[in-house]
Amino acid sequence: MPIVIYDYTKCTGLAECAEVCPVDILEKSGNGRWCKPVDGEVENKDVLDKYYGEVDSKGESDLVLRFDMPSCIECMTCVAVCTEEAIEIES
Repeated sequence: MPIVIYDYTKCTGLAECAEVCPVDILEKSGNGRWCKPVDGEVENKDVLDKYYGEVDSKGESDLVLRFDMPSCIECMTCVAVCTEEAIEIES
């Protein structure tokens, strides 16, 4: 299963990753500060809870989170457009 890894020490919320995702599984956070997986596309909900508890609630973060995302087609387009190199894909 593909794992989408966000480094929240680097993410600036430009959401270029979300704009180019061909399967629409990424989005800009509600506060506009971060990029994130779409909630319904994350299989490991504990990591999603960690995002909301420790990333979205702060103005900055030192977390790198690994989201299990079965809908990811591993096209790497999001990785290519992220100017901050804040996103990776693992198989």
